[in-house]
Amino acid sequence: MLDKYPKLKGILHYLLVHPYTSRPRWWARTFLIPFVIKRGKGSIIRRKARLDIIPSKKIKLGIKSVIEDYAIINNGMGDILIGDYTHVTSRVKLVGPVILGNYVTIGSGAQITGLTHNYLDISKPISQQGVTPNQTIIKDDVWIGGNSCINQGITIGTHCIIASGSVVTKDVPPYSVVGGNPARILRQYDFKKQEWVKINK
Repeated sequence: MLDKYPKLKGILHYLLVHPYTSRPRWWARTFLIPFVIKRGKGSIIRRKARLDIIPSKKIKLGIKSVIEDYAIINNGMGDILIGDYTHVTSRVKLVGPVILGNYVTIGSGAQITGLTHNYLDISKPISQQGVTPNQTIIKDDVWIGGNSCINQGITIGTHCIIASGSVVTKDVPPYSVVGGNPARILRQYDFKKQEWVKINK
């Protein structure tokens, strides 16, 4: 709706968000953001979590899901939807648009982003070229090891393990273990054999 009125949109954005830190102003963090977040029963957001939230985008936290201290949650470029029983541990960074399924656990220091920075115009600094949203999706029952990086536009399938320190640059099929930089599939579950099978290079 506000897209039809760019001047009004700009004024409202200025009132809500600091012009060059992309962080909501103190009054918005105190009086507005707590009412923007849709919270499931028993969900927890620790007091020291950093919530860079704007009301024009969605943020949802499912039943008994937790966002720990020092996590950074930013929905400035797209919705952040977190399922049930999902644990966003300390120092995790989520930059929307991102969808996390149910029973997802994210280790400390991991980063999941749903956007990329534009760089093609060499006459402008990259920092002034804006970003392009590209939704990242983490399906149910995924464990993401600490200090991993999940790039924009990636889909990680059900019941996957992402080894600590991995850099995931492409989609991960369900029931896979991946690791490395760039991450590659190390093991997959074979439903015929009913066991995890090592994948050779």
